[in-house]
Amino acid sequence: MEITAAELAQKLGCPLKGDAGIKVTGINDLKGAGPADVSFILGKKYAEEAKASSAIVILSDSLDELPGKTVIKVENAKVAYVSVINIFYPEPARREYQAAAVSISKSAVIGNDTAIHDFAVIGDNSKIGNKVIIGACVVIGKNVSIGDNTVIDPNVTIYDNTQIGESCIIHSGVQIGGDGFGFVPYQGKILKVPQIGSVKIGNNVEIGNNCTIDRGAFGPTIIGNMVKFDNMVHIAHNVKIGDGTIIVAQTGVAGSSSVGYGCVIGGQVGITDHINIGNFVQVGSQAGVSKDVEDKAVITGTPAKPFMEEKKQQAYTGRLKELFDRVKSLEDKSGK
Repeated sequence: MEITAAELAQKLGCPLKGDAGIKVTGINDLKGAGPADVSFILGKKYAEEAKASSAIVILSDSLDELPGKTVIKVENAKVAYVSVINIFYPEPARREYQAAAVSISKSAVIGNDTAIHDFAVIGDNSKIGNKVIIGACVVIGKNVSIGDNTVIDPNVTIYDNTQIGESCIIHSGVQIGGDGFGFVPYQGKILKVPQIGSVKIGNNVEIGNNCTIDRGAFGPTIIGNMVKFDNMVHIAHNVKIGDGTIIVAQTGVAGSSSVGYGCVIGGQVGITDHINIGNFVQVGSQAGVSKDVEDKAVITGTPAKPFMEEKKQQAYTGRLKELFDRVKSLEDKSGK
């Protein structure tokens, strides 16, 4: 694809300063950009790197001009970067397709322009929306509903009675609706507690590779709208995740806990069962959360505590050797 800087600026709805007729054919970061690429900077501190870059067009939300470059002044460089990627790499048109080697129940309902790839299985009474993509070796159980424009990548398993909304992306290896972890020790045995609930997932949700979302013991495990999971996140039975929450890789949320909307949970966080985390909470990586958290809190550490409190404790811990030596010196001087 080839486009002039002026055409690109027009598509972005942003002003341009420099050579409007210069042609660009792609987008890359400052270091990787070639002489026909557009790139971007995230602040004035990258100005020198931008000058040295081979990129001919720069997206910037902090600089109006840059010597030797054509600058498109944008409101937010990251957002503009996403828009330009979509211009150069538009999503291909979806078309109806059904591979020969699939197993689809006669009672299943398949929407228009939906693609179903090799060795996919769709169970009884399941409903697949319009323009859905179902990858190879996907297994969809009974009574499952999947909304329009959702993408299910290869090797995903979706168990019975799961509901998935519109415009979701489910990456490879995800398991949705499997058994929750429920056992009762009794008379020297460990009894398995049947998990008879379900999973409900909202719209515009993205679930990274190899995540697991267990069905409820009773009732549903609920994932709200616009939730984003990184790879290898585990959501236990009857958990509720609020709209717009982001959870980073290798985090686990134990059973019957709730996470509010607009939260950011760092990587490798452990959240215990039956607690409530408020709205707009930020949890630092590797934190251990064992009690309720109020709205807008910023916590870290194990056990998790307010960010500044944890930092002070780390500072105090770092001075323990110094304090020990001072106390010992004082004791030596006093003859103790």
